[in-house]
Amino acid sequence: MERTYAVILAGGRGLRLNRTTPKQFLSLGGKPIIVWSLEACHSLAEIDHILAVIPEEYITQTDEIARVFHIHKLLKIIPGGSTRQESAYNALISLPFNDEDVLIFHDAARPFIRPDTLRKCVMETKEHGASAVYVPLQDTVAEIRNDFVSTVPPRDRMYYAQTPQGFKFALIKSAHETAVRNGVTATDDVSLVLAAGYRVKMIEGEYSNFKITTDFDYQAACRMAETIHKKR
Repeated sequence: MERTYAVILAGGRGLRLNRTTPKQFLSLGGKPIIVWSLEACHSLAEIDHILAVIPEEYITQTDEIARVFHIHKLLKIIPGGSTRQESAYNALISLPFNDEDVLIFHDAARPFIRPDTLRKCVMETKEHGASAVYVPLQDTVAEIRNDFVSTVPPRDRMYYAQTPQGFKFALIKSAHETAVRNGVTATDDVSLVLAAGYRVKMIEGEYSNFKITTDFDYQAACRMAETIHKKR
């Protein structure tokens, strides 16, 4: 029987935030940023197990965080790689998965993921083999070459990529192995899946599911967390 795994990607250092502590362990609304994603995945009946990909020196700390916040579905903590692609692959080789198992990859730096969005990702992945969350582009973007505007693509067909991104195990493992053979590198798993010739079902997400990358993002997230707590 196939199982569904949430893979929380938290292997980065968050250097653009200019903090000594990786951003996934900074406090947000009274708990580490990573806990928000762990709790969202833990609350979902459709998710059987959680894997967390973490910088090796923070594995013990993550284990303690999971104990304190009662994340009982956390099955394994995996050392991260030097890139996001390596971290995702480390998760793929961490357990003897079945081909039909569903893996839902989510950035720990996106703390405001809604359980309903995670659920949609699970369902669409089971049906289509691959799915990912996007939101419509709000700004006009331009391609710049040598400090001059090269092209301005039509905005109505452009979307911001988010996570979660879901895949059946056999498909995502094949995509990663194809990328290694062909020397392909990418900043997300969908790019590897498309390069390997597979299709990906689009799920429309929420703008609140933004990624904490800069201090500006972190301050905005702190204000949002405060608003959430006031509503409870």
